[in-house]
Amino acid sequence: MRGLAKHLQSLGFATWNWTWPSRKMPVAAAAAAVHAQLLAEFGPRALTLPICAVTHSLGGVVALRLSQLLPLRRVVLLAPPLQGSRVARAFVHLKIFQWFYGPAGSEVAVPAADWHSHGRIEALGVIAGTVGLHWGNPISWVTRALGVLPADLASDGTVAAAETRPAADHHYVEVPATHTWIMDDSQVRDLVVKFLRTAQFGPG
Repeated sequence: MRGLAKHLQSLGFATWNWTWPSRKMPVAAAAAAVHAQLLAEFGPRALTLPICAVTHSLGGVVALRLSQLLPLRRVVLLAPPLQGSRVARAFVHLKIFQWFYGPAGSEVAVPAADWHSHGRIEALGVIAGTVGLHWGNPISWVTRALGVLPADLASDGTVAAAETRPAADHHYVEVPATHTWIMDDSQVRDLVVKFLRTAQFGPG
């Protein structure tokens, strides 16, 4: 996400980019860790700052849980597996999957009903990718070959587009991008900026 952060900085946005140990924590614990780090770095004013969030994949689920702990203004989720993931369900029984993705990976496979329940969000936007097969996304070749994400299903090679939709009111747009590098797509970056500034992706 560093490239996207630098792009936002060049347009006048202040950014904060922190990585939690995602392979060791379930979603709720990750949200609590992000919350604790915000307080550690910014103090009590973190609870009153007009904080927005731009996230990728599982980070979107964490952001929704984070909104239970502090208010978020505008939130843009890139390729979030909000409805779980058929890819995770296909591989969750494998030890290598469990080792690599940790407890959060198992949550993505079989999410609890409230696993991405959210609190206070002013405006929520979702950007889903539709390039289901891409050389830069190795998992896409596996999911296509095994029929987990077939060619006739809209997906980014890792998450099906339909799996990105939250139950809450939200703005939604699909772009021709792959899961791994969706944050580097120029159209996606323009949409992120537009949403942060106007709380929508475009007319209608």
